[in-house]
Amino acid sequence: MLPILACGAGIYLGLHFNVLILLPISLLGFGAVLFASWSGYGSYDSLRVMFLFFVSAQAGYVIGLTGRDAYSQVLARLGFAQSKRI
Repeated sequence: MLPILACGAGIYLGLHFNVLILLPISLLGFGAVLFASWSGYGSYDSLRVMFLFFVSAQAGYVIGLTGRDAYSQVLARLGFAQSKRI
């Protein structure tokens, strides 16, 4: 469930923000995994979950970046945003 949520969050961030947003999200994910490791996970399991979170969030960010142009065209066609046409 965590990789799907992290990938979805990465897609949203890739559509709306620049690359610097990955740093606070990575720190937030690190804090969440650190907190979860105190509640009973072992150190190896915590590192594996943290790595999976980072990879899936960054993969989702790249997917969001590649879909940014198509997403803006869909929004312009539906009338929610301005078109980039001259």
